[in-house]
Amino acid sequence: MPKKILVHLGAFAASIAVLWGALMLTLLIPKEKIYDNMLKSAEGYGSLAAYSFESGNRLNGIADNYADAILLNIILCMDGGDPLRGSLDTRYYSGGEMGVNWGLYAAVNGELPDTDYSRYWHGSAIFIRPLLLFTDVNGIKAVGFGAVSVLTAAVCFLLIRRKQYFGAAALIFSLLSVQFYNVRLSMEYIPMFILSLAMCICFICFEKKGDMALSILSVICGTAAAFFDFLTAETLSILLPLILVMIIRKQENRLGSLRENIILSAKCGGGWGAAYGGTFIMKWALASAVTGENKFISALSSAEVRLSGEAEELPFFKQLFLSPLANLSTMFGGESRVDGGRVAVCLLLTVLVFGGVYLIFRKKTHDRDFAVIMLILGAVPYLRYLVLSNHSYLHEFFTYRAQAAAVLALCAAVWFGTELSDSKKPRKLSRKKAARRI
Repeated sequence: MPKKILVHLGAFAASIAVLWGALMLTLLIPKEKIYDNMLKSAEGYGSLAAYSFESGNRLNGIADNYADAILLNIILCMDGGDPLRGSLDTRYYSGGEMGVNWGLYAAVNGELPDTDYSRYWHGSAIFIRPLLLFTDVNGIKAVGFGAVSVLTAAVCFLLIRRKQYFGAAALIFSLLSVQFYNVRLSMEYIPMFILSLAMCICFICFEKKGDMALSILSVICGTAAAFFDFLTAETLSILLPLILVMIIRKQENRLGSLRENIILSAKCGGGWGAAYGGTFIMKWALASAVTGENKFISALSSAEVRLSGEAEELPFFKQLFLSPLANLSTMFGGESRVDGGRVAVCLLLTVLVFGGVYLIFRKKTHDRDFAVIMLILGAVPYLRYLVLSNHSYLHEFFTYRAQAAAVLALCAAVWFGTELSDSKKPRKLSRKKAARRI
């Protein structure tokens, strides 16, 4: 057991070292080299609202110009003369009453940063800063979505190669259900989809190596999720790969028992969660040490708001109830934060569609164990909405995308949740016995 713990700690430390080192290296790119494209980007944001609707009035089609302007502002203000401090003491110029879009333009023209934002790593600078040598923000978004598209195709290719036709189709359906193509509207939304799909590839390629390999990958995944993301749809990075692994093992009759899969989920989820939280703590600790300021105070204050803050003067428990509904509403094209009609229609449609598939195409014996583990994993995004109810309610226009994992799990629970009659059903093997057959 101690040896396994050391291996996981080593994976965490190595991930931090590689990612942080890459971030510091990108700061060596001189600001004057990216000035023209940064200015062009700033001028483009100057004429945009903080949030603009790109798909009618639907909240799932919002372009988050506010988040992108801050991200570019931070990348610009990172001090390349001192990469160590610049990678940790992340700040931006707020723009005062004029707003952050104008603040980006002012920062490009020499205004000094006045707002601390050290609670996040802002790791996407690793890719964005070099890309600014060649293109502006619109080109960066195009490159990012191109990467998402290529990785999606690669995951489907691997699944189809292993004759996992349902897995490939269900993955595409789950991504379409959350309008994954709209991540192209904001740079801040793209990294989590790139990471999630890249981890799907890793999990698929290494799942036959055993559960230990998957738990180590989960640690790497949790570290990268905290490094690149700012609470958009972070649970996708562990849930999509894990659900696909279980679909593959179910199809190949080496899934094992419910107990084995609960243990696997706990190991992977626990490793992911520990690495995710540890990466944030590492940022705050390193930034505090380098700057001499206590970065934990502002970070923990922000965390407290996301956990127990009240949005729009709503009582906390009402917000707690509404946050999952807001995310459901947005997934189904709601034009208000909680569109009651959309919520009712989506729930009814879900029951009718999946109930119809269940009754028409699948019969007889019910595989309870697989359905249970799928429903457990599929419920995680909604647990996240409850735990971070303030954040999930206010920012449902991007947190709703975490439901891609719930859709994938529900599809799998329905499709594989029933089997043929007992006389035709293959004997279920434990994972160890199944591994011997590979």
